[in-house]
Amino acid sequence: MKKLVLGIIAVIIAIAIVALYQFRKDEVIATAETADVYQSDRPVYDQLLQELDSTEIYNDSIIYGYWFKPHEACYFNLFLHIDNTFVFKYYVVPNDSTIVDVVKKGSFVVDGETIKLTADDGWDEDVFNGIVYRKHNGTNYYLTDDEDGMYLVKGSD
Repeated sequence: MKKLVLGIIAVIIAIAIVALYQFRKDEVIATAETADVYQSDRPVYDQLLQELDSTEIYNDSIIYGYWFKPHEACYFNLFLHIDNTFVFKYYVVPNDSTIVDVVKKGSFVVDGETIKLTADDGWDEDVFNGIVYRKHNGTNYYLTDDEDGMYLVKGSD
């Protein structure tokens, strides 16, 4: 009787192992099938890896990459692509105190420490003239405008 009970337990354990293996196999197949719709939780970092070496992403001596305003990264950032194009996201607050999000795209050239951004649809000269300066504060590089109202550091999402 004892052997019969042990045999039944062994069969149940074997069935459970096979069922678990089959379940995991189906899960892996389903995951592989949906991998093309997978959404990364770090899309900026993923895009940076497509353009730069991983050691260049945070290296602020390299101009290409993702620059953002500390504490306002979602609203004020500049992506300088290796093909000398850019995407600049910022906001303006008109007289009525509403916030207007602005996205500018275009190309840029670097002349020494000056970066000239040429937007596809131009700039509103009252807000930004398209010139950014790369400066060094003794510790690291940062980007700023001529009024020092904009201060961007390098990083990723």
